Amino acid sequence: MIPYGTQQITDADIDAVVGALRSPMLTQGPLIEEFEQELAAAVGARYAVAVNSGTAALHAAYFAAGIGPGKSVLTSPITFVATTNASLYLGGGAEFADVGDGLPALTAQSIGETRRPAVKALVPVHFGGH
Repeated sequence: MIPYGTQQITDADIDAVVGALRSPMLTQGPLIEEFEQELAAAVGARYAVAVNSGTAALHAAYFAAGIGPGKSVLTSPITFVATTNASLYLGGGAEFADVGDGLPALTAQSIGETRRPAVKALVPVHFGGH
């Protein structure tokens, strides 16, 4: 296995998780609302919506962006399957642009060469700090 990241988990993080697990509301409740409010404030948004996974977040974002039949997302081939599947769930399509030489990320040139009229969203994937 090739490790691609490490975690920094503090005692405060562990205490917060244990507190949530011991609360009477594991999947709903005040912690979710508090998290959404703090996240919205941190990014300067009026609202934030917590979801259970990155896949669900992409699905919601694509839905909000109007992705569906006849519309596609353009992304990197170096990604988790959810990046494209979220578009397919909505009846949309997926297009791939190539990554750069020695850089596992999309380039402006590859985006320009690959972009088609059906592409309604560019979904760059950050990989390994790039």
